[in-house]
Amino acid sequence: MDANTMIDSLSTQFPDAIYDTKVGSKIRIFAKVKPENVKDVCKYLKENLSFGHLCCEFGVDYPGRNEIEVVYVIGSYDHPVVLTLKALLPRDNPEIESVVSVYWNANWYERETYELLGVKYLNHPDLRPLVLPEDMLGEWPLRKDYKGFPNKTAKNLV
Repeated sequence: MDANTMIDSLSTQFPDAIYDTKVGSKIRIFAKVKPENVKDVCKYLKENLSFGHLCCEFGVDYPGRNEIEVVYVIGSYDHPVVLTLKALLPRDNPEIESVVSVYWNANWYERETYELLGVKYLNHPDLRPLVLPEDMLGEWPLRKDYKGFPNKTAKNLV
């Protein structure tokens, strides 16, 4: 199955959930997904299109936009095509279904994205802090409006 066939299959299976699809090359495809459908789409990708490996998952906060983007880069052990899947979330309440039940390694990526950007992963099995010192929790340091701690220096945080 080639990249065009894969993106067509995904768009046909989820006509109301998948949009802005693009075939970048014979091994790169891109799509946006409505947040409420991300888990079902990932399950379909894994079970029907052999996208069995979540390469990475992260969040992006663009300046001037009132949304946070969650990006999933999904590969395969059976074919060379890599899919970049994006979900746009409202910045004031960024919530999305966890995909840990589909891709086990999403556990770490989702914990990190929650901790650094404030994206809440619904039904995540263990959404606890991963990397930040306790006094920084809830500050979302990767958001563009993060001001830091005025009375602390990087030296104090290490």
